[in-house]
Amino acid sequence: MHSINLEELNLRTDLLIDQNIKKNIHKKQTSENYEIITSNLNNNNYTTITFKDITDKDNYKEILKIFINELKKYLKVTKDDIFLVIGLGNDKSTPDSLGPQTINNILVTRYLYLLGDVEEGYSNVCSFIPNVTGNTGIETQNIIKSIITETKANKVVIIDALKTNNLNRLAKAIQITDSGIHPGSGMNNTRKEISKKTTNSEIIAIGIPTVVDIKTILKDYKINNVKENLMVTPTNIDFLIEKFALLLGEGLNISLHKNYIRQINQ
Repeated sequence: MHSINLEELNLRTDLLIDQNIKKNIHKKQTSENYEIITSNLNNNNYTTITFKDITDKDNYKEILKIFINELKKYLKVTKDDIFLVIGLGNDKSTPDSLGPQTINNILVTRYLYLLGDVEEGYSNVCSFIPNVTGNTGIETQNIIKSIITETKANKVVIIDALKTNNLNRLAKAIQITDSGIHPGSGMNNTRKEISKKTTNSEIIAIGIPTVVDIKTILKDYKINNVKENLMVTPTNIDFLIEKFALLLGEGLNISLHKNYIRQINQ
């Protein structure tokens, strides 16, 4: 997900819809609880699902269903696909732990394929948590490219926490794109690009905004003398990350495996 620099505010965002680009955007309002926005920019496709709430059981089920419907358009699962699901982020920092926590909910089947003991209706799926470059000292792109080479994965799904410049979208949007991703871009700590161009595999990036600049909040109150820009996250972010990781994990499992049986009664 390519970062957008809002120079007049010195704010950055990972969400395409934060740019308010009107060209090649189609909005589809289908419920009072959510809106689906599809976009195309530089031949890259983006789908953003915005919602009011997923903490309620019925709302959760509704957004999960919508997420699955939109995700399948990107995955285009075939019997010959090898999927690699990557969880970016730092599990020691709750707002940045969406990727690692989602991986904990992914049904991995690659070892069964290696043993020749997989049931019909289950895709070839492996997963990995590369951690962050600050902890490993290794460029994330290099790690992912090495794993792709080893697994021969032709489709890579990358989960990452995002940054928004719109308080109304904080923890209330899911972005899916085939554009690839620059890890850490919203935090102005951009790592090497992970895309089809750099990996030779199809990249589907999925993210949810979990932080916002404090300046984004203060500008609404016309407070302009704040010199240090801090990151703000919801007070219940630990609960929200758990819900989001479950939703993304379940959505991926159902989308990837035709015969997947839900293990969690949500």
